[in-house]
Amino acid sequence: MDTHSLIIFLSVVAIGSYIQTVTGFALGLVIMGAVTFLGLAPVTFSAIVVSLLALVNSFLALTRQGHTVHWSSVRIIVAGMVPAVFSGLLLLDYLSAHSMYLLKTLLGVFIICSGLLLVYKPQPRATIASTGNFLAIGMIGGLFGGLFSTGGPPIVFHLYRQPLPVAVIRTTLLAIFVVATLIRITYVGINGDISWSVIRLSLYSLPLVILFTYLGRRFRPPLSDLSMRRLAFILLILLGLMLLLPSSLLGGA
Repeated sequence: MDTHSLIIFLSVVAIGSYIQTVTGFALGLVIMGAVTFLGLAPVTFSAIVVSLLALVNSFLALTRQGHTVHWSSVRIIVAGMVPAVFSGLLLLDYLSAHSMYLLKTLLGVFIICSGLLLVYKPQPRATIASTGNFLAIGMIGGLFGGLFSTGGPPIVFHLYRQPLPVAVIRTTLLAIFVVATLIRITYVGINGDISWSVIRLSLYSLPLVILFTYLGRRFRPPLSDLSMRRLAFILLILLGLMLLLPSSLLGGA
């Protein structure tokens, strides 16, 4: 990656980190969407970097709040994730080799659907969902986690429907993201795909993740939570739509 591309990539990381902090959502989606659209790096490469950044980000947040995790939900969801992450990685490798257009289309559709989930506030259930529901949502999240390292949206939506305190839901999500990311990194590492280029770009990015996470906590925009979510929604929808448009309409982007 040349200097110009590196600067743009790091700028995307900074923006994604800030949005993640003020909305609780979208770090991986912003990075994957923008980097893929701008052609800064292959999807497979970007997904590994996102995994490493998300692991550090989630782990740091979890260390201060781990006592409130709903561990039974974590265990069931992770049980569904383990085989699905591997399936997602296999599908990513296949599409990367045979159909980049379909891969970009899938990413665009997923980002748009995630944006819609961002602004939709689900009504909590009267009782905790069944084990089968948790397993199924873990499989869906694991599949997209393997594909794009962004399997969070369906899991976020599912957990916010459960009759649990918001603080418990947030820490439970962090725990799931840490475990899911570790699973993906382990699979990728065994496959020998964590190159020095990936590590170096992650090390460049980490200070920005930490800095803009702090800035997001310290200097929140003078907007309501709903307004911030709407802005993030607009950004995600635009990113998704741009990925769906043919390259010829975007000047070869």
